[in-house]
Amino acid sequence: PMLMVTERLPPFLKPVVGAVGHKLSFKQMQNGTVIIGGAHLAQLDIKKQQTQIDFSHLKHSAQTVSQLFPHMASVRIVRTWAGIEAFMPDNIPVISSSSTSRGVFHAFGFSAHGFQLSPIVGQIMADLIVDGKTDMSIEPFDIRRFK
Repeated sequence: PMLMVTERLPPFLKPVVGAVGHKLSFKQMQNGTVIIGGAHLAQLDIKKQQTQIDFSHLKHSAQTVSQLFPHMASVRIVRTWAGIEAFMPDNIPVISSSSTSRGVFHAFGFSAHGFQLSPIVGQIMADLIVDGKTDMSIEPFDIRRFK
């Protein structure tokens, strides 16, 4: 995904905002900056382990933000960022104990869904670490499915 970060602004927004029909999500951080993203993908060169930002997609996101919040039209973008999301081959995250190392537990591969799932995944991980088991059915998420 690609993101833009704005200059610091006075507080105006608390929730994460999305827009139906647009690839957009944005959130104002505690320091006043606004993080603008929304599932636009950068160009990936896997051999060089580098991403190339596609500014035409970021421009579209910035225009959508300006339509929703007109005061954002003149806000300065201070940096952009692109990264690689962690997809699993079957698009299902891993939530389990390690298959190779005792006392190691996994919770990864959530792609863009980790934030929404973090409360329940945190509870499951706490159960696994403290009790060695959980009451939740997590078999479909086990790392051993890849053996």
